[in-house]
Amino acid sequence: MSSSRRLIPLALVLGLAAACGPLRKGGPAPARVIFSNQSLDQADVYAVSSGGAQTRIGTVMAGRTDTLRIPSSAMGADFSTNIVARILARSRTPSTGRFALNPGDLVTVTLSSDERILSVLPAREP
Repeated sequence: MSSSRRLIPLALVLGLAAACGPLRKGGPAPARVIFSNQSLDQADVYAVSSGGAQTRIGTVMAGRTDTLRIPSSAMGADFSTNIVARILARSRTPSTGRFALNPGDLVTVTLSSDERILSVLPAREP
């Protein structure tokens, strides 16, 4: 067998190993927020880290509930965050206030129908 024919199987094995590499990277699971918008307006939802960096995590339409992912970068070094909702065509920006949130956590955040209160509670796994 020529040397190039011997290299083909080796190249295939290395190629497959490299392609599967990203599948093995675990990393922490992102935190998730089940956001319930009980208002009559659309809400853009942000996670604000302890350092003040805002990360938009999604938009929830009026009367809808959606699950949003919070990347670990939005939680800051102390694993706390503040969820803020910006209401479409309104100047209101209700917030939950700072609370502890670790990678993999699941919480429920509810925007009240009067758009003034964002409440946060631990969520039950489905």
